Amino acid sequence: MNSETLATPSATPYAAGRAPVAQHRILVVDDELPMQMLASTIIRKLGYASDAVSSGEEAVELYRRSAAAGRPYDAVVMDLALPGGISGLEATLAIKQIHREAKVIVSSGYLEQNARQAALEHGFAGILPKPYTAERLSTELRWVLKPSE
Repeated sequence: MNSETLATPSATPYAAGRAPVAQHRILVVDDELPMQMLASTIIRKLGYASDAVSSGEEAVELYRRSAAAGRPYDAVVMDLALPGGISGLEATLAIKQIHREAKVIVSSGYLEQNARQAALEHGFAGILPKPYTAERLSTELRWVLKPSE
């Protein structure tokens, strides 16, 4: 398994004179190592913790273990096009069975920018067309992680 925690609570940036914000944990699922590294680096710079895996099976198992420990991931960035094994969509459905409220951001090079409504209707919390920028990932994570009103 290619899983690496890239940030710890002690590494979370704090605003001067303010109490620390609760740290979010993000799971990145992508079969391309450069995309894993890019997303994880951006996530770490945002002050969140990040784990990365390259298959749907690894994602489901890591999510299951995290949920069983009482710490489900706050969000998952899920590539839809995972070769072999289970697809990103199948992994998302399995994760949703583990934790109905799981927030999964669909990521793919085959997404249209205007596909947000279709993604939301299929249970995804957000959409991240590839290739994406640090600003785009940051915006999408902030959107998905915002407190419910």
